[in-house]
Amino acid sequence: MGVMKYVEGLLGKNEQILWRARQHWIVLSANFVINLFIFIVIWAIYGAAGTLPGAGAIGDFLRNNRSIALIALLIPIGWFGWEFLQWWAEEYLITTHRVVQTEGLVNKHTKDSALEKINDITLNQSVVGRILNYGDLEIITGSDMGTNMLKRLAQPVEFKKTLLDQKAKLSDGEDLHMARSADKGSAEEDPLKKIAQLDELRKTGALSDAEYQQAKAKLLAKL
Repeated sequence: MGVMKYVEGLLGKNEQILWRARQHWIVLSANFVINLFIFIVIWAIYGAAGTLPGAGAIGDFLRNNRSIALIALLIPIGWFGWEFLQWWAEEYLITTHRVVQTEGLVNKHTKDSALEKINDITLNQSVVGRILNYGDLEIITGSDMGTNMLKRLAQPVEFKKTLLDQKAKLSDGEDLHMARSADKGSAEEDPLKKIAQLDELRKTGALSDAEYQQAKAKLLAKL
């Protein structure tokens, strides 16, 4: 819940999260294997110490100090648990306006790039990456930060598609707004169009002939 609240607090007014992703679980696999091996070794030593030749003293020590053995078994569990929480705290978000990268369980670090500043996106996937659905996504921007590298990103193709689709929507919306503004501006600046509009109002009775002629004279004076 803490991570969720922190991420939600990063959003601006009317900004929405379109896609949220993390690194693929494979980044935890090496740590999991190492800690599982350590756990098994400690458990094996504790279980077999009393029966191994010459290990009677070790066996007696471990049996008489079970709390020490228990703490030793908790070390690999705690190590993997910490790595898992760190993995969970690192998120990659696509919002309606930007790409946000947040990481850190205690000390938070956030990096974001506006969608309109993104110039190029490169996706690299190995054979294993295509099978397990992960890859390295490189986001090249026009900002001072230059490049954002999202390594071993889960579902990278879907992430890239969502990013490109939203960037296109923003671009289309901006072009439409500019076109409408240009049309509005040209209509306001063209006296002949205004005269035609006034004539339509006159024909419908919204303007009297006198009002129409007065307004027409002012507009013709601008030509």
